[in-house]
Amino acid sequence: MINLFKKSFIYLTLILLAIVSFSVEDAQAEDGYSENLIPKMSSDESEFGKASSSSNHVETPSWKAFDGIEYYNSGNANYAWGTPEKTGWLAYEFSSPKAISKYVMNNQGSWPELFPNTWTFEAWDGSNWIVLDSHSDVTVDDWRKNPKQSFTFENSSYYNKYRVNITLTNSTYHAVNTAISELQMMEKISTSPKPESISLNNNVLELLEASQDKLIATVTPDTAKVIWSSSDESIATVDQNGNVTAIREGEAIITAKVENTELVATATIIVKKFNNESSNAILSITLVNGITKEYDVTNTVLNNYLNWFESAQGTSTFKFSKTISPYKKVTEYIVHDKITSFEVREY
Repeated sequence: MINLFKKSFIYLTLILLAIVSFSVEDAQAEDGYSENLIPKMSSDESEFGKASSSSNHVETPSWKAFDGIEYYNSGNANYAWGTPEKTGWLAYEFSSPKAISKYVMNNQGSWPELFPNTWTFEAWDGSNWIVLDSHSDVTVDDWRKNPKQSFTFENSSYYNKYRVNITLTNSTYHAVNTAISELQMMEKISTSPKPESISLNNNVLELLEASQDKLIATVTPDTAKVIWSSSDESIATVDQNGNVTAIREGEAIITAKVENTELVATATIIVKKFNNESSNAILSITLVNGITKEYDVTNTVLNNYLNWFESAQGTSTFKFSKTISPYKKVTEYIVHDKITSFEVREY
């Protein structure tokens, strides 16, 4: 009678501890990870997802590993998934894809020998099971000392279905030989610093029609993605690398925006027609980075450039003068070994 009282007291203590443990875990997500993404289940299927397994004992169906109760049983009631087999798998399929990178197995109960010794944690990619994590030689003593264990791994891919695939249990023969009291799954929370600033290398660009130049965005931190756009693509366009192409005479605003923020930087693009009165040719120079530079030049400047190009080598430079507001004068230097080709269009 005394022994029965002691056993009842021990069972009650385990139940209370398990309930308190679950409340704390459920309410607070570990730093860097979400809370458990599997809602409490009362059957194998809900609007949020579906539980399944390789096999199960009639009293320990798949969904009981997701019922929110972390101990194996109380009295005659079972609160775990279990199978008579000494191997098997337990899976959960989300209604929408998740990038799981942490799982928790809780095996509170009186039979730690039922819990896994060797297993893999896997994701279904639609054709194959992908192994994301694996463990072996987790003994009865390990489960007895720490019945609730967390496992983390790197994964940024999204899958609907995940499973624990057990290839060895610690069990001797029982009606149930393999069991998991509670299985939880979490996603990693990004801790990347938020962008703080963005700036451009030029606030104003003057270009001739059909010429190109490049805007360079500096973002802090430099991992942030920049989205480029033009206020009027009939005047000037910009690609997602900041390359600006002048289309026709006029002004357009190029905007660089940090994705998913309100941080922006802008540059005014002034597109001009060729000046026939003061110029004799258009010199179009293509650089090794694919950018084309165009200059409206006189015969004197053109001849000086041609003579320089024939005799220069390596990092020798040729300078062109440009007018860019608000500056009085801008000098642009072209490096000889950065030129792939050039074209002269006389008029």
